[in-house]
Amino acid sequence: MPDPYAASRAAGERIEAFYGHPVAELAADPVPGSMRYALLNSFDALQYADRAVTFHAEQLHRLTHPDRAIASVDVGHIADATRRLSHAVTVRDSHAQVLGDVLNSLVRVPDATPQASAEPQAPAVVPAPPSAAPTEPARSR
Repeated sequence: MPDPYAASRAAGERIEAFYGHPVAELAADPVPGSMRYALLNSFDALQYADRAVTFHAEQLHRLTHPDRAIASVDVGHIADATRRLSHAVTVRDSHAQVLGDVLNSLVRVPDATPQASAEPQAPAVVPAPPSAAPTEPARSR
């Protein structure tokens, strides 16, 4: 059986690598509104989703165990457990995708500490935002 916590474990390792500190240490003093706060909240949601997948898979396994006789009344419970497992997997995969995309978009910025040098640095050129295409007014039928 594959590792049920692979998604959250991989995300946690990437967060730790990005910040250079363990997740537990990063979570000790979160600053609301910061990127770190948002990443840690997403990471918590992903961990919760991983646990939900494991829970519902175990429940479905208990309901369909080969040594257990399945009565007609159990069919509804099995269908419900299957639906819940499917939903948990979808939620987990969504959280993993979004958190992965956000982590992929982040890059480390070099330390901006000014260094003493004789040469003045050229001002940074900021490209102009792309102009929006003209839109036509909405038409009603």
